[in-house]
Amino acid sequence: MVTKIVLTLLVILAAYFYLKRRSVVAQSRVKPVDVIQTSDTPFRLIAIVLILVSLAGTLGYVVYHWVDGHQTLQVTLISPGAEKPQLYQVYKSELNERSFTTVQGQIIRIGSQDRLQIEALSD
Repeated sequence: MVTKIVLTLLVILAAYFYLKRRSVVAQSRVKPVDVIQTSDTPFRLIAIVLILVSLAGTLGYVVYHWVDGHQTLQVTLISPGAEKPQLYQVYKSELNERSFTTVQGQIIRIGSQDRLQIEALSD
């Protein structure tokens, strides 16, 4: 979370300095056109690199979150009133505190006396 805030502040600072430098250059008409274009290049490059790093980080986070949430788990529900435990396959993102939704779409609510045993399935 802190990284997102710092990265956002860096982009804002880079944009501020770029626009401030651009306005100063526009006011002073003494500099040749070639010097203005070469002096603005580092600010543009820094802004582009920061935007690309931000997009790559965001894409990486979204892909990781999706892949991690679609990991298949085997959930064993052990009830004191049942003779044998019940087995379910659940996506990790569908596992909640007192309920879960199976891969087939069945919603299971967990009682206060029930126990869960969760194992990752190797795919």
